[in-house]
Formats: sequence, structure tokens, C-alpha cells
Amino acid sequence: MILLIVWPWLVEQEGIHCRVIGMAFFYGCLALAWNLFSLSGAISLGHAAFFGLGAYGSALFCHYASLSPYLTILLGGLLGALYGILWHVTFRKLRGAPFALATLASVEIPKVVIDNWEGFTFGSLGVVGIPELPSLSLGSVLLNFGKDPAALYYLLLMVLLFMTLVHRYAMTSRWGWAIRAVREDEIAAAALGINVNKTRFQVLCSSAFFTGICGGLYGHLIGLIEPGLVFSLHISAVPLVLSMFGGRLQWYGPILGAFTLYPVDQLLFRSLLPVGHSALYGLIVILTLIFFPQGMGAWLQKHLCPASN
Repeated sequence: MILLIVWPWLVEQEGIHCRVIGMAFFYGCLALAWNLFSLSGAISLGHAAFFGLGAYGSALFCHYASLSPYLTILLGGLLGALYGILWHVTFRKLRGAPFALATLASVEIPKVVIDNWEGFTFGSLGVVGIPELPSLSLGSVLLNFGKDPAALYYLLLMVLLFMTLVHRYAMTSRWGWAIRAVREDEIAAAALGINVNKTRFQVLCSSAFFTGICGGLYGHLIGLIEPGLVFSLHISAVPLVLSMFGGRLQWYGPILGAFTLYPVDQLLFRSLLPVGHSALYGLIVILTLIFFPQGMGAWLQKHLCPASN
């Protein structure tokens, strides 16, 4: 943790190392949001729907209502949560592969609507000129997130810490035990008095909300969005891969995946194989899932902290 705090001062703040670790924080947040839902035993292939709605919600609220980006990001999260409610109403009786395929297909609905509603969403051209996050003043310190990479780094670190607390609460609290019971055996959970439908609804909406927050933040980080970018299969697959690699059942698993795979891909694989780095990335993930099916977090916990097993 100390290393993460002092990292911008150990490397060139304008350099790639600071930016890569900062984006690893972002993808860690996205993986934690996805994994929050997977704790209930469901695997989603459609979280890009929440991400894209959050991105477009925040960008369009900024464009048409001239609201503060900090407010529009929250509104984007609420838009994602509303779509999560629609998921729950529509898919609540589905389990396993049918549920995963339904979530994958559901991404196309908002994508097609946004792609064809050119008068409001700008269609396939996307939204450009999304404003940067406004500067914040903390006493004598001015945090300029658009011009100061270190300020943005610490903002993303704070968001990651908050998401980590939420994720850990969802695994260790009374609510977390209810989620675990639903994952292990829904019939037994219901027999113990747990409202299975309510628990799944709560965890889905929470995951959708935080994924929408990530989408809204993403738009303000890069300054432009388009349907093919924010509703892509890549957005749905990345948090799944990071969580699986790090370990879905460890509170730090998604973070471990993000801190390992993203920097390695950006700093090592791309330099070794500028064209085929994705193939090397995929090979590493496949080998990890074959030899460490519970993720690297579970393997490390088993061998480094055997007393906790």
C-alpha cells in the first residue's frame, strides 16, 4: 500500500508507468464491480450494458444539462442500476448458461438504440468533447485531474479503495453470508429464511450501479465515447478475466488480476509482440485457468497463509 502511495514520486509522473498503474486501478474497480454480482453464483457476459449506459448517461447529461461531471457520473451509475432492475425482472428465473447468454444478448438493446438515435445520442459518431473532471481544491492544494497525472492517479486509487471496502463488505458481512448461501444452494438458503430473490436483486443492482459509475468515469477520462467502444464484448470480458485470474472468491482477487495482467500486458507483452500481444495475453490466461482453476489468489492463500484455509 505504501508503494502505491509513493509510486508517482518514484517514476516520471508524465510517463507511461504512472498512467498504466492508474488505469490498473480503474480496471480493478471494474473487476470488483463485476465480481460483486458473481458472488451470488451468476456469471455475466453483459456488464458492458451497464458500462455503456453509465458512459452515455454521464456524457449526455453533461452535454444537454451542463451538470457537474461528478453528478453526471452518479446519474450514469443510476442509469446502469435501472437496467439492472430490468435484467432482474426479465432474467430472474434463468440460471447457468441460459442466463449468461441472455446477459450477452442484452448488450445489443441499448447499443442499437443509441447507435440509431442520432438526433439525441449522435449515433455511431459517438459523443466527443466530453469535459475533463473539474479540479478540486483541498486547502492550498489544487488537484487538476485533467493536467496532473499524479492527481488522477490518486483519485483512481481512492475510488479503488472505496470499491474494495464495498466488495469486502459483500463477502464478510451478514449480507455477504446471505449472498454466499444463495451461491452455494438457493433451496437451502430459502429454507434458512434468506430471501433469495431479494438478495440476488440487491447484488445485481449494486454491481450494475458501480459498473455504470466506471463507465461514466471512463468517458471523462478519455474525452470521447462511441457505441462500438463502450458496449463492446471487450468491456464485458475484461473484468471477468481479471476476476477469474485473481480469484473470484477472495476479496482481493479482482485487484490481484488487474494489478498483474494489465501492467504486464501494457509494459511487457506489447513491447515483445507489438502485433500479437493479445495472443500471448490469452495464452497466459488459459494456462492460469487450467493450472489454477480457483485463481492465483486462492493458490497464494493456500501456500502462503495455510492457517487461513
